[in-house]
Amino acid sequence: MGDMSDNTTQRKALQQLESESVEERIAYYRKPFMVLWAAVQEASSELQDDYSLSPALSQLWVAERIRQVADSLVDRLAETAIAHGESKSNVARAAGASPANALRRFPRLREGEGHDRTLIDEVLDSLE
Repeated sequence: MGDMSDNTTQRKALQQLESESVEERIAYYRKPFMVLWAAVQEASSELQDDYSLSPALSQLWVAERIRQVADSLVDRLAETAIAHGESKSNVARAAGASPANALRRFPRLREGEGHDRTLIDEVLDSLE
């Protein structure tokens, strides 16, 4: 994906996707969201049992932890896309950020930045 024409093709595809209706875009992530929602319900039920936490607070607690892990995953996927030759501008576009703000959105893409372990690393390690 490294040359200009590939980057232009990817940019146009991302722009086309963004021009679709909200309903069309949601269709791409509706099923994964349903799986995520079911997982939040299941995990929050365990919190309710283990800690006598209310359903509302247990769902919020689980969803926030998932959001944090998902944010970490987005950062990792941005790094992976760059490593595979995608432009920083297109990485920013894919993440819904302005291309001018790519390095602000993904500070780990800066040259010479330290690459400390992220939350996604900890979660993946816990699966082993």
